[in-house]
Amino acid sequence: MSTPRILQVITRSDWGGAPRIVESLATRIDSVTAVACGPGGRLIPRLRDADVSVHVQPHLRSSPHPVDVLSYRDIRALIEDGEFDLVHSHSTKAGVLARIAAARAGVPSVFTVHGWGFYNTEYRALRPVIVRGEQLLAKQTDGVVCVSENDRIEGREHGILSPGDGTVIHNGIPPVRLPPDRPTIYDEFGIDHNRPVIGAIARLAPQKNPLAILKAAKRLRDRGLDFTTVLIGSGPLFEDCQQFVDDNDLSEVYLPGFRDDALDLLPDFDVFLLPSRFEGFPLTVLECLHAGVPIVAHDVGGVAEAIDHGTTGFVVTPDPTGERVATQVATILESPEKQQKMGNRARQVATHRFTEERMVSEYSALYQEILER
Repeated sequence: MSTPRILQVITRSDWGGAPRIVESLATRIDSVTAVACGPGGRLIPRLRDADVSVHVQPHLRSSPHPVDVLSYRDIRALIEDGEFDLVHSHSTKAGVLARIAAARAGVPSVFTVHGWGFYNTEYRALRPVIVRGEQLLAKQTDGVVCVSENDRIEGREHGILSPGDGTVIHNGIPPVRLPPDRPTIYDEFGIDHNRPVIGAIARLAPQKNPLAILKAAKRLRDRGLDFTTVLIGSGPLFEDCQQFVDDNDLSEVYLPGFRDDALDLLPDFDVFLLPSRFEGFPLTVLECLHAGVPIVAHDVGGVAEAIDHGTTGFVVTPDPTGERVATQVATILESPEKQQKMGNRARQVATHRFTEERMVSEYSALYQEILER
């Protein structure tokens, strides 16, 4: 029997969680022979450098748009012309177009839920439409993968998945390898090596809720704690973050914008903050675990499935004031011994539960099971 041909389809090609999972599958599984994605992102050259065939879809975009009909046409033609045996889609828009196209072409399909589309607070008015669409699409999907148990529960509660449907495959990442001559966060920003550093590496956008990090920092400062906040990233809320810093005279805050080497600075954080409004199963948490950095995060999506509360970090009920996050950050900063124990345990958990090798193996087994039906 010849090696099956599997097509991965994802809406956006800019670098982030779902594109990184696509890269892992495309470069680690021989039967994944091609990737289709929207234009302009870092995923495209990374895949091509790894000799993976990339089909850029010029009309594919995240938000609803009249050109979706053209995107559907292109994806269906690609599926039929490429003689693929299985289509695996990621993200809401690609999941809609690719699954319909695969069904019309008579090709089995898999869809990975990187957080259901109805989680997105920007599309609140469209939630009933998104839910109904997912209910209909699930009937013509051969396998639905949820990156967290939370997503599977939500899918069943919303009538998208039946009680026996949905496979949970937690995300996994390769070990965090740092260059020997990497810059340190202390040298880059002139921070005293004995001074604790809190903050995050995140897109400064509503989903990631970066203002909550700064609110927590203000509360910690008002309690008299001595520390520095570093918030690395760019996005639509950058100016709002800078204004909050200025208005509250937060002198020990650095907002350097986007940095290609941000991951190299991760191990220097004493506490990482993730007060997101919604998530699927964020790779940022896995990076912190691998780097041995304790995390304080909002309990959204599958976050609590990755963080062992009180052992590798803390998970708190979402709080717009930043008080709950600040309280748990203080717990860590006030006990260096606890911080060290959390970091050591985080590395152990990462190397046992959240590896790229484990994730790739579980997807490979699912592909084989569907293709043998």
